[in-house]
Amino acid sequence: MLVPRPDYNPRVPSSAFTLMIVLLALAATGPERFAAAVQEPPGPAAAVPRFGRGENPIALAGPARLPRYMEASGRRAAFLGREDGSFEAWVYPLKVLHDFNLSFGVAAYADPMPGSSLASTVDVRPESSTVRYAHPSFTVDATWFVPIDTAGGLVLLDVHTSETISIVVKFRIDLKPMWPAALGGQYSYWDDGVKAYVAGEGSGRHSALVGSPLGLTPPEQPAHNLPDAPSQFTIRITPGDAARGLVPIVITASPDGIQAARATYEQLLSSVERLHRDTVAHYEKVRSELTSIETPDRRIDLALEWGKVALDKGFVCNPHLGCGLIAGLGPSGLTERPGFGWFFGGDTFVNAWAMSAYGDFPTVKASLEFLRKRQRADGKMMHELSQGANYIRWFEDYPYGYYHADTTPLYIVAVRDFVAASGDEAMARDFWPSIRKAYDYCASTDEDGDGLMDNTKAGLAAVETGTLRRRDVLTDVFLGAVWTEAAAAAADLAAIADPPFAVTARVAASKARESLNRRFLDDENRRVNFAVMKDGRGQAELTVWPAFGIWRGVFDERRPAVAGMLDQLAGSGVGTDWGARMLSRESDLYEPLSYNNGAVWPFLTEFAALALYRNHRAAAAWAYLDGTADLTFLEARGYIAELFSGDRLRSIDAAVPHQLFATTGYVSTLLRGLLGIGSAEAAPRGSNGGAAPTPARMRLAPQLPAGWPYLRVKNLRWRDAMFDFSVERTRETTTVSAGPRSGTAALSIEITLPPGAELVPSRATSRFVRVDGDATRGVRLRLDADFSRAETIQLRHRPGIEIAPVNEPLQLGDEPRRLRIIDARLEGDTYIARLQGRSGRTYRLKADVPFAIQSLDGARELSRQGSVRLLEVSFPLSDRDWNDRTIRARLGPREPGG
Repeated sequence: MLVPRPDYNPRVPSSAFTLMIVLLALAATGPERFAAAVQEPPGPAAAVPRFGRGENPIALAGPARLPRYMEASGRRAAFLGREDGSFEAWVYPLKVLHDFNLSFGVAAYADPMPGSSLASTVDVRPESSTVRYAHPSFTVDATWFVPIDTAGGLVLLDVHTSETISIVVKFRIDLKPMWPAALGGQYSYWDDGVKAYVAGEGSGRHSALVGSPLGLTPPEQPAHNLPDAPSQFTIRITPGDAARGLVPIVITASPDGIQAARATYEQLLSSVERLHRDTVAHYEKVRSELTSIETPDRRIDLALEWGKVALDKGFVCNPHLGCGLIAGLGPSGLTERPGFGWFFGGDTFVNAWAMSAYGDFPTVKASLEFLRKRQRADGKMMHELSQGANYIRWFEDYPYGYYHADTTPLYIVAVRDFVAASGDEAMARDFWPSIRKAYDYCASTDEDGDGLMDNTKAGLAAVETGTLRRRDVLTDVFLGAVWTEAAAAAADLAAIADPPFAVTARVAASKARESLNRRFLDDENRRVNFAVMKDGRGQAELTVWPAFGIWRGVFDERRPAVAGMLDQLAGSGVGTDWGARMLSRESDLYEPLSYNNGAVWPFLTEFAALALYRNHRAAAAWAYLDGTADLTFLEARGYIAELFSGDRLRSIDAAVPHQLFATTGYVSTLLRGLLGIGSAEAAPRGSNGGAAPTPARMRLAPQLPAGWPYLRVKNLRWRDAMFDFSVERTRETTTVSAGPRSGTAALSIEITLPPGAELVPSRATSRFVRVDGDATRGVRLRLDADFSRAETIQLRHRPGIEIAPVNEPLQLGDEPRRLRIIDARLEGDTYIARLQGRSGRTYRLKADVPFAIQSLDGARELSRQGSVRLLEVSFPLSDRDWNDRTIRARLGPREPGG
C-alpha cells in the first residue's frame, strides 16, 4: 500500500515536473547546451555566513585515527561516530540515521573519493567536533555541531577549493525509537521545496528531515518505504561559492509530527551562529564555574576538564520521560542501542560522587529527582529505563527495570552525600519518605537475620555474568558494604528529617558493620572474601570489590585482613598500569576479556585508589590515578571507555567508548582521593543521642605525588560557599591557602608530611592538631577553621622521604609493566619500600632522602643530585611473571640542608 506524502497534491505540478519540462526544452536546443545547463550548479544562496569559532583551551586536536570514536552531543540529540567522519544521528528517543558519510568528486576522478580516505586531522571540542578532509585541490573542514538544547544538529562544511567539487552526502535512514521499542511503516522521500529527505511512518506522529538548502535534487526513491540502498544527495561548490560561506547539512527529528521537525530544521538553519555561541557559553560555564585544578602535570588538569564535559553530556532530555543521567554513549551500528544511552540508577548514584565533588549541584539534584519518580511501590530503586519506554510497557513486560540489588542502598548513600555537600536540608526532608521506603526495602532483604542485605532476595550486585555469579551466593561483599554504609547514611538523613528514626538506623548500621567484619574478613589468610555462601562458607576469590568498603570505612582497618587486602589492591594481581581488574589475574577463573572475570573497570579502579588514599598509601593510589588520566586521551579523545582488557591496554570490543562512570573513576579519584574532598563531622546534632553528627565542614586532605611543588584548586563548593584552595610545597615548608569567592568556607584541612619529616614549632603549627603521632607513613595534622576572607598558613618542617618510579608513557597495546609500590614506611631508622616488578626487568626510581644512607639493600644507587638519588632495582628471571622486592635503607643523621 502506498503511503501518501503529507505535502503531496496531485493537481499541482511538482518542482521535479517543472524541471523536466525545462530540461526537455534545453535538450531540443542541442546536446552541448543541454550538458552545460545540467552541469552548472546553482549559487549557494542558503550558505551560512562564516563565524569565528574562537580558540578553546581544552580542544584536543591531532591526526585522524580512523577507527577511533568521536561525537558531538547535546541534551536532546547526538552524532555518534568515528574520526573518519562517519556517524549515526540520534534525536532522542529516535535513531534518525546511520552510516552518514561524505565523498568528494572532482573532474579528474571518475568516481567520488570516500571521505575516510581523505580524513587528515580532527579537532574535538566540547561544543563541536571537526574532521578535515585534505586533497591537493581542496580542503573541507566538516564540523559536527549539536546545540546544547535543540532536537537536532548540523554538519557545517567549510570548503576551500581550487576547482568545482561535488560533495556527495550519503546515509541510511532509520527513524526508529531506542531499544527495545519499535515503529512500523517507515518511509522517506525527497522534498525539493525544503531540499531535504523527509522520513515518516504510518501514524504520522514521527518525522525526520535530513538535507541542505544547497542540495541538488537526487534520483527518485520509493516514497512508500525505506530504500534498500543508501539515501544520498549532492552539493556542488565552485571556488567562488566556497568563498561565500559555510555549507550546512541539517539533521532533525520529532515524535510530534512533521511540522515540529520542520520548525527545528528552520531554526537550525536560521540561528547557527547564535546556537553555537550559546553552546560555547554553556561549556565555558562548565569549565570556569565548576571546580578546576592546576598542577605541574597539564595532563591531569586537562583530564578533569574533559571529565566535567563527559559527565555533563550524559545529562539528556527525553520529550516523554524528562531529563536525567544516562550511562554512556557509543554507536549502535545496525541496532538501536547507542552504547548505554538510556537512564541508569546505579550509574547516576556513582556519578553523583564526582559531580558533587566539582560542584554541579543542580544536575545531581535533578538526576536524583528523576530517579525518585521511578521508585517502585515497595521502595526498590530503578536500575535502568530505556529512552524508548514511552512506546512499551517497560516496567511490566521487561525484566531490566529493577533487577539490581545495589541500586537502592546506593540511592540512600548518594542522597546523604549530596545533602552533606550542598547543605540542602530541605531536600533531605523532601526526600525522606522515599529514603525511608528505600531503607525498609533494603532491610526486608535480609534472609538470614545477620543484618546484611542478601542477593538471594534483593538480586544482582557486584557481578552480572561469569562464574563469580553463583546461585549459592548469599551476600556479596559489595552489597554487604554498600548496605552498611547506606544504613549509616539513612541515620544521617533521619537526624535532619526524622530524628527518632535515626536511633533505629544507627543500630542497624552497627549490626551490619559487625556482621560484615565477622563474615567477610579472613585474618588468617589476610584477605577479604568476595562473598558469603548460603552454607556460611566464604568465597575466597580475590576481587577488587572489597575496596568500596575499605574506602567508606565500614571495615575495621586494624584487622590483618584489611592490611592484606590493601597489599592486594596495590599489587599486580588486581592492578594493571591502566586500572584495577575486577578479578585478580592470580585466580583460576581469571579471563582478561571477561566482563566480570578479569577486565579492568575504571569505576572499580576508583574504589581501589580511594581505599589506598584513605589508608595513606599515596604512591600506590597515584599509580592508578596516573594511568586512568591517560585513558582520557589514548582512545576516544576526551572520553573513557567502559572497560579494558586485563592483559593489554585496549578497551574490549563490547566496551562503550563514552561511559560516564568510567570518567567518574578518574574524577572521583582525583578530587576525593588526591585532593581528599569529603565531609568532616562536627558535634552531634541536638540532644538526641542516636542522631548522627552533622557533617558541617568540608574535609580537604591532599596527598600530593612525589615531586609536586603545588596543587591549586579553583571554585570548590561546599554548601553556600565557593572558594579557592591551594597547597604549595618546598623542602622545608608547606603553605596552605584558602580564599572565599562567596560565603564562608568551613574547612577541615588535613596535611600529611612525608615519612621522616619533622615539624618546626611556629605560630602556624600551633593551629594544627596532630591527628597521628606515628611517623611510619608521615605525620598527619588537622586544622578546623572558618575562612571568611583569604588566608595563608605556612607550616615549617624538615623534609621527609619521597620515592617515585621513573615511568615511560602508556601506549595502546602495552602489557602491565610498571613498577608497583605496595607500601613504603619508616620503621625506626630504616626506610622500607615493598615493591613488585616484572620478572627479568630493571627499573629506576627517584628517591628524595635528606638523610645519610648507611646501608642500602635491594637497590643500587646510580647517581645523586643533592638529596635526590636515582636508584636501580632489578627483578631476576623466575617462573613467575611478577616478583616481590624490598628496599631497606638504614638512615644516618640528617645531611646539611635536610
